[in-house]
Amino acid sequence: MLICLSVIAFNYFESDKFEKVKNLEAKESKIPEVQEYGGPHLEKVGDKVCQKNWGTFTLLETRSINESFELAPMVITIKDIRRIQLSSLTDEVKDELKSYMGLSFEEAYSIYYKEDLSMEEIDQQAELSKTDIDEEVTYLEITYSVENKDSKELQFFSMENVTFNGDLTYDVPSKNFIHSGDTLIGTKKVSRSDYQPGETRKGTIGLLVDPEENFDRLDSFSFTTDDIADGESHELLVDGTSFEIPLKIPLKGK
Repeated sequence: MLICLSVIAFNYFESDKFEKVKNLEAKESKIPEVQEYGGPHLEKVGDKVCQKNWGTFTLLETRSINESFELAPMVITIKDIRRIQLSSLTDEVKDELKSYMGLSFEEAYSIYYKEDLSMEEIDQQAELSKTDIDEEVTYLEITYSVENKDSKELQFFSMENVTFNGDLTYDVPSKNFIHSGDTLIGTKKVSRSDYQPGETRKGTIGLLVDPEENFDRLDSFSFTTDDIADGESHELLVDGTSFEIPLKIPLKGK
């Protein structure tokens, strides 16, 4: 009798375990899959989407901005700033994202050039500063547009540096892992495509958050622009400037 009860209990718990695994797999299989960058498919906090052969995106937090900032004749309109979690990443993606962690070569150079290190040694310091991507990582996403209201071609990049919550600062050219209409071909100004008269570009910036930052809420945001230069002569027209934005607390579920 006791043996019979034990078998029944064992079968019950195994069946319960199987059902839980089955339900979890079914739940995961319901995550929509897309071919392109997954961020735009996230509308409200908690939404998930799987980018094929890449990973899963989960929207953790969003701040709607919808404000324009003018450095005449360039106008920058920020749509929103969001915090997104990446998980189920492939090994190839983890290696790719690792290159955007830690110090860029330019940042390492600014720190170590006075120590008489060779370029190779400075590059080694930059590589040593990069941390491995674990099972999941979060990033900060900025969506915006830039318009050239002038009648001539201009050289400009909207966000050279950005700062979150007053102390988390990024050099955008070297840390942005998302390439879109307003991002750069390279990290140097001479490699950027100039704005044509009346041209408007949309942009998306993605900046990884080091897990040691313990970043759990967006409170403020500021950015510093590039200088504006003539697209042909490269003559300086307007010095870059900084803008600061206190972030609105979203309504629940937004």
